Amino acid sequence: MGFFSGVFDSDKLADAINTTKNATKNITGKVAGSFAESAGEMKKFSEETKKMKQPVEGAITRYGVAYKGGLAKYPKQQSGEIGLNIMEECFYLKPTIGTNDWFEEMAIPYAKIKSLEIVERKISNTEWLLSSSDSDMKAMEQKNNIEIEYEDSDGNEQFIRLEMLTGISIYGQAKKCVEFMDVLRQNGILKKFAGNRNAAQNMQGQQMSGMQAGETQAANGDVILEQIEKLAGLKEKGILSEEEYQQKKSELLAKL
Repeated sequence: MGFFSGVFDSDKLADAINTTKNATKNITGKVAGSFAESAGEMKKFSEETKKMKQPVEGAITRYGVAYKGGLAKYPKQQSGEIGLNIMEECFYLKPTIGTNDWFEEMAIPYAKIKSLEIVERKISNTEWLLSSSDSDMKAMEQKNNIEIEYEDSDGNEQFIRLEMLTGISIYGQAKKCVEFMDVLRQNGILKKFAGNRNAAQNMQGQQMSGMQAGETQAANGDVILEQIEKLAGLKEKGILSEEEYQQKKSELLAKL
């Protein structure tokens, strides 16, 4: 009895149980705290990501794009989303959480844009290796790349290539590019591009030159008719013979 009472002493057993309970409680608390902290961080990250993917204030609309090269500042294409915001007077490119470590927000004024084209995407080496046929390759060559040629504030020519990300599939992204162009047309933005404005000015200049040429020709015609009338008067007075009159008249009419 003495041996067993020592082993199963009720006080010692109770202390051991309490110690185990406290240790378990501490571990459970730490685990729960860790999960709560992780959940809080995930929620915060999700909210920040969602916020950064919203259109900036004053934007007509926003599309998610990926950088595919062109700028000397960023010589290689990069993964991650950049916000392409369509503003009243410029494209405003703003990074998201996935790109803010390397891409700086920038604006491209419409008045500085020389050209904007939607072109076929370039097939990556991975896609080429995974494709099973030429038809698969062709299916991936959708027009979902936006190429913009513009002039920077220093007057230097710049070029940027962006791939549409908005739209679940490649086909969906190509449709979003069509929508993107529709938005530009509907809001009169294409007319603000430097290239289109210069073309319109050249056309207007040509029309004005044509009008001026017509006015000059009409004025010359009036002068010639007056000269013919004077010749007729000289003929009536006997100063010019009929032959001289007809000869001079023919020369003047040839100038019309």
